[in-house]
Amino acid sequence: MNKQYIYVPFAVLVATLAACSATPQKDIPGLSSGIDAANAGHYRQAIMHEEQAEKKLAEADKALAHWKDDHYWNINDQQKAKDAAQAAAEHRLASEKEMCQWLTQVHSQNHLNDEPASAQHTAVFFANGSATSYQSEEHEIAILGTYLATHPTVTADVVAYTDTVGNAARNQNLSERRAAFVSEMLVKHGAKMEQLHIKAMGEAAGPTNTRNQNNRVVSMITVHPAYADCPDLK
Repeated sequence: MNKQYIYVPFAVLVATLAACSATPQKDIPGLSSGIDAANAGHYRQAIMHEEQAEKKLAEADKALAHWKDDHYWNINDQQKAKDAAQAAAEHRLASEKEMCQWLTQVHSQNHLNDEPASAQHTAVFFANGSATSYQSEEHEIAILGTYLATHPTVTADVVAYTDTVGNAARNQNLSERRAAFVSEMLVKHGAKMEQLHIKAMGEAAGPTNTRNQNNRVVSMITVHPAYADCPDLK
């Protein structure tokens, strides 16, 4: 019987064996990125702080049990125990804050119907030198006053102007009287005075001693608070 031999070049054989035995390259950045992604977000941070709080609390509880059982202790152990208790409280508070921020992210869209996100812009106009709005426009004040009454967390900026006809000091006083008129009407229709941010601006910008109906105005803009869970958590 004839024997057949297969000859493999030595360089090819060495390369093949080296490839089989080479250590795979470590993708440290890729793995780190994955771990960071897993730990990201308020919910995960809340869990991590809670885990640290439990760990530190266990240290403080162990020290307290030793003291109650009259075991040996020293001043360093006492300080470590107190530090552990403080750290537990800090991590617990941090956990609650992170959880509340997560709840806000989850729930905020559900509250848009309770507190509409869009502001309401209303303006009422006045005759030259008058601090009483045109009667036909007073219903706009009534509508906003009723809205503020039914949305107690909403506030309104009430900003009054005059045109540039007359003395600047007198126009400042006139803008104050216009702001007072509108704010009193808003309160009459249900708004609370603490909901109103009143600003009497005096003369609006423009040429001196120029009549301008658009500047004899009080604007009213509602300000809606951003929704937040746990608003009292500091």
